[in-house]
Amino acid sequence: MMNLAHQLALFLQSKAEGTVGTDLFIDSVPTTPDEAIWFTHIGGSAEFKLDGPDSWRKVSLQVRSVTAEGAHERIWRVITKLLEPDSGIIEVDDKLYTVQITSLPALQDRDATGKYLLKSSMIFRQVLPVVESWLDALSLFTETALGPSWLVYRGFNGTCRPAVSWQCTSCQSASTSQGMAKLTKQFVGQIAASSASEYQLAAQTLLVGLAEQVKLPVEGADGRWLTVVNSNIAMRSGDLSTGLLTVTLTGVVTAPQSVFPLIEALHTETQIHI
Repeated sequence: MMNLAHQLALFLQSKAEGTVGTDLFIDSVPTTPDEAIWFTHIGGSAEFKLDGPDSWRKVSLQVRSVTAEGAHERIWRVITKLLEPDSGIIEVDDKLYTVQITSLPALQDRDATGKYLLKSSMIFRQVLPVVESWLDALSLFTETALGPSWLVYRGFNGTCRPAVSWQCTSCQSASTSQGMAKLTKQFVGQIAASSASEYQLAAQTLLVGLAEQVKLPVEGADGRWLTVVNSNIAMRSGDLSTGLLTVTLTGVVTAPQSVFPLIEALHTETQIHI
């Protein structure tokens, strides 16, 4: 089973935040050097009961420094690199990860030699972008509408800002004719902007764009289009720079051929006894 804390350490090493085994450690740390970073696996309850046990971990991030200012500066620099990687997502050994901070850095008691210790905790999770034509059509529309300064995540929540993270939340089907079916899918996009004004502009751009677009092209689907049924925005309480955009799309697709023979007729005989 993969050591996810080691994957974190390798990522930080690639970003010049330390060298594994020299000043960057996993689970245990020597008394030297004075300036050091280490990750420790945390036990506890498993929130993601449906996820494989090797796909995520709770870890603590700890920093040691001879000054309180040095410890604060380094731990926040590390957290920023984990939450806002240059490519929009953490990549190590061709695998993709995201980090969710669960507790902000807190000053611990000094160690035996008087050095300052800071500690934070996080959930480190492996992710896989969802490859699906409808999601791709919606994501391409978002990228075009908002421009290259925005990131678009497909099928999972990203951590960079500004970004939109799209996920499909429901799907319904209805037969339209033999061999064809009408699908209705609902998508929710988590909008995370850098400011309230940036969020308002992005939300308005997407809502107006969807209303004007009406139909979205599906790449590689023989010229078929998706119809935008409706879209709406819900802002998150207490955070004016984030919100949720809900979009409902419909489209006609080729229904999969049944593996069971159709019932051609049903014959019954009725006898009346007097």
